[in-house]
Amino acid sequence: MKGLQQVTSGRDVKSIRSVGARSIPKIQRSPYLELYTHKREKDRLEKEIFALDKRSGTVRRLLDAINKRIEKLQAEAREEQETATFKHAPAKPLKTLAIKY
Repeated sequence: MKGLQQVTSGRDVKSIRSVGARSIPKIQRSPYLELYTHKREKDRLEKEIFALDKRSGTVRRLLDAINKRIEKLQAEAREEQETATFKHAPAKPLKTLAIKY
């Protein structure tokens, strides 16, 4: 079964830019316009990479914190399990009193 991250989406489909198709014939179009559009796309992708790197750093820090907390809780659970038999055993036998009705 595929996870949500492995499912193909609209972002995976090739766009007109990635295919290189243009509505204007190559003879009539300006190379400056193509340079401009490619520069804007490059800047957008660089910003996206920066945002992804920043987000992945945050996610890594959160994951490390959660892993440390899990380890502490597991150690506490093991310790509690070892001492559980002594904790619940009464120190002295209970005194009983007979009640007549």
